[in-house]
Amino acid sequence: MHLGESQRDMRRAYVNGGVGIFMSGLVWVTAGAVTLYADLFAGMATLFFGGMLIHPLSRLLARRIFYRGRSRVANPMEMLALQSTAFLIIGLVIAYLVSGTYGDWFFPIALSAVGARYLVFQTVYGMRLFVVLGIILITIASATLWGGLDPAFVALAGGATELLCSAFILVPAKR
Repeated sequence: MHLGESQRDMRRAYVNGGVGIFMSGLVWVTAGAVTLYADLFAGMATLFFGGMLIHPLSRLLARRIFYRGRSRVANPMEMLALQSTAFLIIGLVIAYLVSGTYGDWFFPIALSAVGARYLVFQTVYGMRLFVVLGIILITIASATLWGGLDPAFVALAGGATELLCSAFILVPAKR
């Protein structure tokens, strides 16, 4: 399978990546709301456990709402997307460890890890939109670290950005 064919297959199976962006945005907004109305630790737990549901719920959404199938078994881009999860997990572990001393840094570090993973998705899907999304998320995270903004704002801003981006992908795909 050639690169272009692999990317087309991933775009077909995962609705151009929009379902994953949408589910991630929902998790981030929920984590932000929990942080705002409960506390930081509850928001961190929401992001962690909600993050585990992003892929399975994305697949379900792709199948049930957009009537998309699976990617081909031999698609190397599927493996690249899976391998990039390791960087995300490492980023979350670093965010958690740092949060013991600097609690407000958890969400910006985690959002940076998510943004960095989206940079890899440019190759997985063959869409430059993922580079733009990754850079925006990393910029939000960096600005909030230096600006000392509320952790709930970081989660809400990151989630809102993902939801907006997913709308640009999913609304045309549903037509």
